[in-house]
Amino acid sequence: MNGLPCRYYDGRTSTPREAEMTITADGNLIVAIDGIENREVHSLADVRIPHRIADTPRHVRLPGGASCEVRDNHALDAMQVRTESGRQPVGRRFERLLHRLDSTWRGAAAALAVTAAILLSFTKWGTPAVARLVVAATPPELEAVIGENLMTLFLQLDVLTPTEVDEGRQAEILRAFYEMKDDTGVEAAVLGFFSSARFGPNAFALPGGTVVITDELVELADNDEEIIAVLAHELGHVAGRHVLRRIAERSSMLVLWTAFTGDVSVAALSVLGPDQLLDQRYSRVAEREADRFAFEYLLGADISPTRLGELLRRLEGTHGAGGVPNWLASHQGADERARNAAEAAERAGGAEAIE
Repeated sequence: MNGLPCRYYDGRTSTPREAEMTITADGNLIVAIDGIENREVHSLADVRIPHRIADTPRHVRLPGGASCEVRDNHALDAMQVRTESGRQPVGRRFERLLHRLDSTWRGAAAALAVTAAILLSFTKWGTPAVARLVVAATPPELEAVIGENLMTLFLQLDVLTPTEVDEGRQAEILRAFYEMKDDTGVEAAVLGFFSSARFGPNAFALPGGTVVITDELVELADNDEEIIAVLAHELGHVAGRHVLRRIAERSSMLVLWTAFTGDVSVAALSVLGPDQLLDQRYSRVAEREADRFAFEYLLGADISPTRLGELLRRLEGTHGAGGVPNWLASHQGADERARNAAEAAERAGGAEAIE
């Protein structure tokens, strides 16, 4: 019998033995081991022949834990072709196509291009779509738990510390905030005052409806209308469930990278590293939605949308030499957003545009 040379491992010891392997037309795999008269006969249904990866040796798995190491991949492929009768299964044809592509630089380049196209397409269209489905399927109670855990983490790390804004000033801002809630119908939102050396002048929304405003931002604002404009923007995030959407987007990207790399640690680095720019894009989409929400409310309350732009410009100016403040890190530039606010005011016949 002219068999395919291989190295036989019995599954009990690490010592290999020279052997020959043959696949017969009747669906059997026969192994002739040097020095052993009797041949092993196995049904192909009980044998696992792994997919070919370039020219690396393949270990054909036999019943009982034994295996045959085959180094001549071309001969093994040819043996399989000769013994397969009729039309090849779709999986086998696809496997051979992948091998042909993998064997040439053009094929490898094409595979890389296809992979990149899949990743970019999913990032642009698939990730936001998946995130919308996740947000729609997440009950508000679970979202609130996520927000509570984030708040607990901020407090434990001393990222947020007790406010020093006096109670009278807090009451004024709370009154305006709750009027805003009633007018917009965003009932789940609550407002919390905190000081934060880490965040500085800042306001942000957490999953579940908690809106945080820092003492530093209250101090920076020239008037209550600027504070109301910022809070209207954050209330837009609550209404759009934007933070939960962002978490879902990043999670879906992590799943995609894990699927392509096969390693969750590598995938995490991909999502937390190169994906940062893509993540900023998603954040900017949410920012535009929140800005539109704020502009609509401000115009209805006879407050110029330019109040938001004025505070943004001042906020960016205070950090001109020290880097971009947290509240602006994932936003469009202050000038762009100020122009958007001015245009919204002009369209409504409101306040003059910012010079």
